Amino acid sequence: MSNIFETEYKQLLMRCFLKGKIIKNRTAIETYTLFNQNINIDLKCGFPIVTGKKIFFDKALHEFKWIFEGRVDLDYLNKNGINWWNDFAKKGKLGKIYGYQIRKFNGVFDQVKYAINEINNNSRRALITLWNPTELKEQALPCCYTQLNFVRINNELNMSINFRSSDLFLGLPYDIIFGALFLYTIANECNLKPAVLGLNIANAHIYTNHEKAVQEYYRKPVYNLPELKGKYNNYELKNYKSGELIKAKLVL
Repeated sequence: MSNIFETEYKQLLMRCFLKGKIIKNRTAIETYTLFNQNINIDLKCGFPIVTGKKIFFDKALHEFKWIFEGRVDLDYLNKNGINWWNDFAKKGKLGKIYGYQIRKFNGVFDQVKYAINEINNNSRRALITLWNPTELKEQALPCCYTQLNFVRINNELNMSINFRSSDLFLGLPYDIIFGALFLYTIANECNLKPAVLGLNIANAHIYTNHEKAVQEYYRKPVYNLPELKGKYNNYELKNYKSGELIKAKLVL
């Protein structure tokens, strides 16, 4: 399948380098930063996983399940080889982060069930919010993507994912996988076809210490997008071909 998705992703990276302003932030590493960047990804063209560098789909899948099921523990992640959350944990706990807000907003409200009901009723109010100002102090890390908005058009389901902030090189490829899996899963629950995943990024940035890695990736060839097979409990990626792992240090 064609890979328009990755062409647009590479263009976003280069646009951030060429037009982004270097600014300071809460970390010790400055960033190239752009405002309000957008990409629409047509899922009919294949599953949107970066192919020019190695991406660990199994880890992305387990992280998606961890969030979708409302989990906030490190045990499940660590058992599945996911360790990048460990440095954010406080005494081994992550608090009321992504999964909690999706499944137990304000301690009581399951937003997945709400969204499915709204979609089935052709509502324009099928929206999940992850930004809860009243509980930010109870989170090890405030959510980087803050809203999932579903738009049903006949028998197709679209979803936009809004980011307050996105690390374009390391974080965004995995967040795109999360968004695509979320859309596939909800569409299946509603007997609809997943269509377009939209990305809206308020603060799009590349850390300055990732510059060489991004340039290395930009020169790499890309491959046809793979296909996602199965359903929630047995998702499988078919025909995923990628380049080698390009190492870049995670900025905390």
